[in-house]
Amino acid sequence: MSEWWDGLEKLAPGTGGLIRNILSPESIPNKVLEVKLDRYTKRVVQRREENLVLYGPAEKKYEVVLAPALESASKGFSLYRVESTDNAEKRFDQLKDKLPVIFGVSKEECNVTMIQKVCDGLENNPGWNIAHLAAYCDLISALNSDAVSEFLDKADPNTGMTPLLVAIQAQNVQAIKTLIGKKISLDCVDNEANSVLHYAASTSKEILTLLTDVYLKCLNDHNAKGHTPLHVACLADKPECVKALMVAGADCNISAATEKYSENDTSPKEPGILGNLVQEFSSKLHAQDMKFGGTPLHWSCSREVVESLLEKKCHINALNFDGRSALHLMVMRKRLDCIMALLSHGADLNIGDCDGNTPLHFAVTNRNLTAVQALIVFGASLNYKNNNGATARHLATKDTSSDGNKILYLLHSVGAARCSQDMKECTSGCSFTGKFNGTAPPSPYAIYAREALDQILATNAMDIASHRNGDKSSRIRSHALCLDGGGIKGVVLVIMLREIEQAVGKPIIKCFDWVSGTSTGGILALALAVGKSLQDCLCLYFRMKDSAFLGNRPYPNEPLEKILKDCFGADTVMSEITHPKLMITGLLADRKPVDLHLFRNYESPLQILGKDEYSHGKFKKPVSYHEQFLWEAARASGAAPTYFGAHGFFLDGGLIANNPSLDCLTEIHEYNMALKAVGRESELAPITALVSIGTGNIPTTELQDIDVGRPGSLWNATKLVSGVSNLITLIIDQATQSSGRVVDRARSWCSSLGVPFYRFTPQLSEDINMDERSDEKLVNMAWECQAYMHSQRTVVNELAEILRG
Repeated sequence: MSEWWDGLEKLAPGTGGLIRNILSPESIPNKVLEVKLDRYTKRVVQRREENLVLYGPAEKKYEVVLAPALESASKGFSLYRVESTDNAEKRFDQLKDKLPVIFGVSKEECNVTMIQKVCDGLENNPGWNIAHLAAYCDLISALNSDAVSEFLDKADPNTGMTPLLVAIQAQNVQAIKTLIGKKISLDCVDNEANSVLHYAASTSKEILTLLTDVYLKCLNDHNAKGHTPLHVACLADKPECVKALMVAGADCNISAATEKYSENDTSPKEPGILGNLVQEFSSKLHAQDMKFGGTPLHWSCSREVVESLLEKKCHINALNFDGRSALHLMVMRKRLDCIMALLSHGADLNIGDCDGNTPLHFAVTNRNLTAVQALIVFGASLNYKNNNGATARHLATKDTSSDGNKILYLLHSVGAARCSQDMKECTSGCSFTGKFNGTAPPSPYAIYAREALDQILATNAMDIASHRNGDKSSRIRSHALCLDGGGIKGVVLVIMLREIEQAVGKPIIKCFDWVSGTSTGGILALALAVGKSLQDCLCLYFRMKDSAFLGNRPYPNEPLEKILKDCFGADTVMSEITHPKLMITGLLADRKPVDLHLFRNYESPLQILGKDEYSHGKFKKPVSYHEQFLWEAARASGAAPTYFGAHGFFLDGGLIANNPSLDCLTEIHEYNMALKAVGRESELAPITALVSIGTGNIPTTELQDIDVGRPGSLWNATKLVSGVSNLITLIIDQATQSSGRVVDRARSWCSSLGVPFYRFTPQLSEDINMDERSDEKLVNMAWECQAYMHSQRTVVNELAEILRG
């Protein structure tokens, strides 16, 4: 090698020496080198501490050397080489009371690599004692020695770290086990309030479990940055540590300084202890999302996990480090089942993240049409602006694809506003003066040619009502609301009532004196009467479909009955509701011909007259409204044949009054006539307005093969089977009809009485089954309903004036 240096020196004088100095290990002053001790025999010993020696200068450099105490030793370790006397003295003082002790109790483990690690550790952490160094280097023999024992609980004065914290940070498992076995204090925290679990949270599941098995006291403590160990694990992107902490009982609902709840969220923060669930659903948590913080809700990958976490009080609106809720994450990941689970449990739709983007902003930019519809339906703010002043509509116009144009139409059709005049980078789809509103879906085929006649009837009713209202002896207000049946399509009822409620400016149930409902309409009427909000009811429908429609038809009764009991109370009776007057339709199916029964919360007309409505003794008599449970009335009205079993002798009221408008008119008139007959004229309140809400008109389709005559051939036999099936469908449709002539009759009757009549029911793009479970279909149906009500806003505002009067 020396010949190589000499040759290089001849070619370029001075180069060889320069490169030799750069590449030589001795050129690095703090690099530990194994050396022969005989080279130091003629060196001046400037200082000595046991086997640590500071030698005087040779070639201008002082040198700190560790020499074994044995006289027979021929080798030692050069620790430090420097020209400065002060630096050499400083390093000697730093090492003199630590390294000899370490070397003395751990001779077998002290090689060049280990001594280098000790020296580096001490150089970087001058406040460490010998226990810190032993923990850092995983020197178990040192940790077990008497010479080190007194230092095991001593903290570094500069950082507050104890030897245990050092061992955890270095991930030295054996050192950790040894220190725990020494019964040292586990309550230690460093100067930044980081506990043993804060340190372990960024290491491994093995180390974390070692500690949580014996110590949980600081499991939910905050450090100086406002982070719990769970937050530290999230930030370190350690999903296995996150799960281990959850299993140990970490509270996922504790917020961090950078992870808070929505400003609008004032709900109580119950502890979210989810250990067992995290173990059960470990494979269904998205580990890649854990590094962004949040709760297990943010990391969930299925509806099952979301609902289980919410049941265990995992906070639905907690935010992660980016200011995003679980709903943000589910929209970004396009997990529709999780989106619907969160929405149906009341997640806040209008939280802006650190950039001001709401879930709707992300749904638009991700071209997620169904998510856009779902967020609209559940009440997302259409005109919420992010930090750049952009609304969802503005972002939608940036995407000129087919999906982008469809999303623009979804927003426009429900009232999303265009940008203000001062907004920049707008297109025709969002600019203040633009004309483009997106691409509309194909319109369903519908037959309806009565607009002109309906307008005449409405005008006549208004004229009579106006003349009557001009009379000073005006009557008591008596507005009636009628809600059709339709199974899960009760969602449509909720959407339309919500639009009317917003226009009126007060709860919809306070706008009416009479409310009648059939099947799903009856259930909704009862829910509103007991104080449920329309948003509560919307959430209930989307939760109910997945629990009530289990398996194949007919569905088991128990899940539905449990939902109804939870909603209305198991012991609440009809008479406890004093306003409004309720009439819920049911079918008495224990007799022929069958008969209509009204579940009331007031005296029936016959009772006012002192007559027994069911005086015959042959059939079982329905209970009094003082004894009639609400949940049973709801269950009886919704006992649709082939969907659910009969409730006692009751079947679904939709079989006889799927649109209860005519029955409502009849009941109100009979009620008033009964009052008049017994001299209670002061209580008379003839109807003053009737609002009929339907569950949507299905597209008109062609129906063939309705002939059921004797077949003359095999082909005719096939047509006979088809004809019988179509005829059954026709009969059922007519028996449960809620639109068409049923509405025409009610409208004409009201017109003749001078009673304003309003009918709202959207035209649907497809025939939705009563037990439909598809989120995509139901969300689209609900969006169509909201778009319909937006198109009817002039009529809605006209009705609102009447209801406010």
